[in-house]
Amino acid sequence: MNTKKHFSERLSELTLEEKVGQLFLVALDGPTLTNEYKKHFQRHKLGNFIFFKHNLTDYKSIRQLSDSLQSTVKESVGIPAFISVDQEGGMVTRVYSGATHFPSNMAVAASGMFDSIDRMGEMVATELRALGINLNHAPSVDVNNNADNPVIGIRSYSDDPQAVAKMGMSYIQGLQRGGVMANAKHFPGHGDTNMDSHLDLPAVNHEMERLNSIELVPFKAVISNANGVDSIMTAHIIFKAIDNALPATLSHKILTEFLRKELGFEGLVITDCMTMNAIKTYYTTEKGCIMALKAGADILCLNATPEIQANCYNAVLEAVKSEEIPIDEIDAKVQRILDHKKKYSLCCTPDQPIEKYPEHEALSDEISAKSITLVKGNDTLLPLTGKKVFIISPRPSGTIVDDVIEQESFCKKAATEFGGDCKFTEISIDPDENEINAVLSKAEGFDIVLYATYNAVLNPGQVHLFDALKAAGKQIVTVSLRVPYDIWKLEGADCYIAAYEYTDRAVDNAIKAIVGKLDFVGKLPISNPVNK
Repeated sequence: MNTKKHFSERLSELTLEEKVGQLFLVALDGPTLTNEYKKHFQRHKLGNFIFFKHNLTDYKSIRQLSDSLQSTVKESVGIPAFISVDQEGGMVTRVYSGATHFPSNMAVAASGMFDSIDRMGEMVATELRALGINLNHAPSVDVNNNADNPVIGIRSYSDDPQAVAKMGMSYIQGLQRGGVMANAKHFPGHGDTNMDSHLDLPAVNHEMERLNSIELVPFKAVISNANGVDSIMTAHIIFKAIDNALPATLSHKILTEFLRKELGFEGLVITDCMTMNAIKTYYTTEKGCIMALKAGADILCLNATPEIQANCYNAVLEAVKSEEIPIDEIDAKVQRILDHKKKYSLCCTPDQPIEKYPEHEALSDEISAKSITLVKGNDTLLPLTGKKVFIISPRPSGTIVDDVIEQESFCKKAATEFGGDCKFTEISIDPDENEINAVLSKAEGFDIVLYATYNAVLNPGQVHLFDALKAAGKQIVTVSLRVPYDIWKLEGADCYIAAYEYTDRAVDNAIKAIVGKLDFVGKLPISNPVNK
């Protein structure tokens, strides 16, 4: 008779050092596991990992890295690791080799293909599991209702909380059915901030009635559903109606009294990265880790050097030894972690990865094509065929949470499609007066301008350029390559098209629609800015 215990039943056998190691989700440099990192992980019993772009090359190497990390932790502790990634879609996509580049949440919502979201989630899970990744820090179920939000935007499905709840739950169900744990973020909601918690500490000042009617709606939905989300990521944001002193990640009132007790969440609570300025600047990363665990977090996300990882690990270890953090709380956290690792069968060997998934690519193509939205039209201008057009766009760019994708600029691609007498110029993300004057000079002799913007609502130079073009008497077709809120700043656009992301697929489909090779099918998933 085999009496060997499953790892989920081994809590009492773990040393304190091994228990503390389970509380960390750490990063590493490079695409391979070096001997130095292996020794570091084993010395500190670190039990979970997060991948970023610099870890991810070709699909075979990704799987090899995952397998190396699993072997490392099984040797040192005997418990398999959560291996995670931010594979949201759109601009926040880490894995390209061996995984389909699906559109952003807002593009998915614009496509109207709501019945495909569950299937898309399962496809993402299939691809990630084959790479050895079993935890996806997605979806964002933030309700983006602030045009000046610098970090969420198209990562949100909509400014409608009920729509966000429904689509987020569909994605979660597909992802988790496919064997990858979802991580709904950023609790209690990062949608109505005009500050990025990577850079500073935001605060949301709304009363509880407002939070319950908007920000909390999706989180309550994904928690209460019978097949609900198994992990939630915390926001480094102060929510004054619940705790006017501490950000959610460090707040016992928010994570334990509200999330656990009032909302009844029984899954894993994972922090956003503890090296972000919202924590590091105001509390320090080491102290923040202790505060987060005391507040109710189960797993600390730490994208940091081995030295910082070791310092945080030792700080938590000492806090438990000194009884600043009670051992029974640590045991409860570790048992939750072990139970969820068992639920997702982390001991099972995933299928071998492949480079392309044709069925998945076809779904992504369809979603992207149907997402392109004609917000405001002019029948005398569109389609832009047989016309002399001057094309302007920023170079491919991203926000702090993105990995900038190597690709041709919108204006260069469009010029190739148009041919003939069309000319183009690339601009910087926030052009100054000298650059604006140079663009105006280049645009002389052209009556029609195709102007692609990228977060113009946050980059006033793009707006100043638009105003200067209008003052020069140009007819302007604008295409937003990220947030569709740009039109709020671009008064007088003759046509306005939302493409939702600066990716090859979205750019290609937007150009096809502009020249009449693709019908405009998308519906704006936010309140129509034309009516603002």
